[in-house]
Amino acid sequence: MSQVHPYRSLNVPRDAPFELKPSPGKGWGAFATRRIVRGAMILKEWPLFIIQKPHEEITEVDVRKCFVQLGPGEKQQFMSIRDNASTTFMLMQHTFAENSFLLTGSPPTHGMFLLHSRFNHSCLPNAKVPEASGETIAIFATRDIVAGEEITFCYNTDFECRTKNERHRALRFVCDCKACLTGTLFQELSDLRRRLLRGLQYLTHGVDLDGKRQGSVSPIIVDTELRQAAENFSIPLSVRLVLWLLSMVLLEEEGLLDYLMIERLNPSILRMAGWFRTESNARVAKQAIAQDTWLGKFGMACRIYGLRDVADHEVAVILRVLQSRG
Repeated sequence: MSQVHPYRSLNVPRDAPFELKPSPGKGWGAFATRRIVRGAMILKEWPLFIIQKPHEEITEVDVRKCFVQLGPGEKQQFMSIRDNASTTFMLMQHTFAENSFLLTGSPPTHGMFLLHSRFNHSCLPNAKVPEASGETIAIFATRDIVAGEEITFCYNTDFECRTKNERHRALRFVCDCKACLTGTLFQELSDLRRRLLRGLQYLTHGVDLDGKRQGSVSPIIVDTELRQAAENFSIPLSVRLVLWLLSMVLLEEEGLLDYLMIERLNPSILRMAGWFRTESNARVAKQAIAQDTWLGKFGMACRIYGLRDVADHEVAVILRVLQSRG
């Protein structure tokens, strides 16, 4: 008689559009039981418990203090997720580390989420967990998901700017999504796109993904003059707009430009297009924003690439102030 897997005892809501079952090479995962349309909320979940500490400071004692306060059913739920794929967590601290999510607020707060932690990773996901609001988190479909398809999200927020090898080092496991299949043209182009996106991020923000300026080892921007212009926010407004739009084109080509990312980035692009004060530049910027596609917006904006604008100095001052405020 076969033994029932502990994950079968997890309390999946009856109206949830997914089920938990084995995922080849990944242990268990969440699979759609019906069609899920783009933008639909797949699951909203409260944490089993929270710990208000930086992740690296959370100890076995911290987790056990929370565990003993749980009811019998909650304790069983917690113990059910000690087994995942070929890994069995011997310490509660490790179980918490692999199944918790960072919540908003100060001090840093991490919540133990039984069901969200069952969704597997993909570098080209079909769902996303936006920044948490309060103690709950939710996962949304970023494109239509068909019945039977595994629901995945990206575990790290900066992976759109990381190459395959960099992503795998951060994950500590090998992803087998389309962007990670070695020897394919898409994977090679994916690495190029994501490396370029990282450079564009540096040029537009003046810092690398970790919020710091690049060092002399493996620099992102090798041109010293260009790097200094980025760090001083002295890149012309016309160039800045083109770089932002090029980023959107690359994200779309990579398959990462979901509606949540557009909602997050588009206001900055619209605001930037409205900063132009030289009439001819402002006219082209307005025409660029009016185009129907990101490629069309980028192509139109290229007409003013490199041209100076009356607002250049003022914009640089504003961006420096914003950076100093964090």
